[in-house]
Amino acid sequence: KTMAEEAILLKEVAMEPNDCPLGSALTIKMTFTTGKAVAKAVWDLKYMVDMASKRKLIALGQTAETCYEAGKEYSMEVSTPGIETAGFKPHQLANAGLVVVTLLDGEEEVVAVNLVTQVTKRDDELIRTIYSPLEE
Repeated sequence: KTMAEEAILLKEVAMEPNDCPLGSALTIKMTFTTGKAVAKAVWDLKYMVDMASKRKLIALGQTAETCYEAGKEYSMEVSTPGIETAGFKPHQLANAGLVVVTLLDGEEEVVAVNLVTQVTKRDDELIRTIYSPLEE
């Protein structure tokens, strides 16, 4: 097993809204079972723009610190009022990106859950479609 699989076992992942403009508000909800205790658990939400030459992370939000015991089921929710993409050109955004939800224990990364995001141009608007990692 990888460390990620041992840290948490995902049961449910929901992304709302979906199939909507890229810059819209976003709420990620996940239900999971912990494989180990996380004393200072904070979930960090970012969007990664994958450009040909480099990757750029846009910080979106964090949850309040909590404490997880090992072997228990928990739910989490993290949201952002919007994905701020000013400074990017449409062609840099209109491809596959990632919504990255990272579980931190204090400053230390425990596990990152990557949600593949396809961004397509529809009538001059960039539309995002986020895929659940459970549907791979």
